[in-house]
Amino acid sequence: MLSKFVKPLVALVVTAALAIPMVMSTATPAPAQERHPVIREAMRKIEGAKGDLQKYAARDLDGHRAKAVEHLDQALGELKRALESDPN
Repeated sequence: MLSKFVKPLVALVVTAALAIPMVMSTATPAPAQERHPVIREAMRKIEGAKGDLQKYAARDLDGHRAKAVEHLDQALGELKRALESDPN
């Protein structure tokens, strides 16, 4: 009587033991590697600098702060176009 339950139970446990690693490996794929990490990091830093100038600079100093923000926007645009020009 006991073997009627033991054999199916053993088969179930063995099947689960073999299937779980396969399911776990396909359930969580490895994150894709960033193609241009240096450019993306530069963009984050430029955006941070721009935000700091806009938020914390008390005065415009004869338009120089505004001009600096304009240049940062141009730099961000160039980096964005650089990413878009990558054919891959």
